[in-house]
Amino acid sequence: MHAVFGGGPYGEDAGRCIPGPPAPVTMTASLPDSGAFVYRPVTVGSWSDPDDPIAFYDDAGPVPPPPLSELEKSWLDRRVGQ
Repeated sequence: MHAVFGGGPYGEDAGRCIPGPPAPVTMTASLPDSGAFVYRPVTVGSWSDPDDPIAFYDDAGPVPPPPLSELEKSWLDRRVGQ
């Protein structure tokens, strides 16, 4: 799939190929002077073909919630079953 980046090291790189779909939750770019720049997805859509999605990433994108533990999943399953 393809991605557009808002700022950061990939800011000028519209249409960069990235793994997916689905769009990765984070994309990390190595900085030349050491360290890393983390992108987070803001939205995923398509310009023309729904089977070829395009992700828009920004350094200030929403932080995804942490994954549920197995115990938390069992609690939710019990709540749904009641």
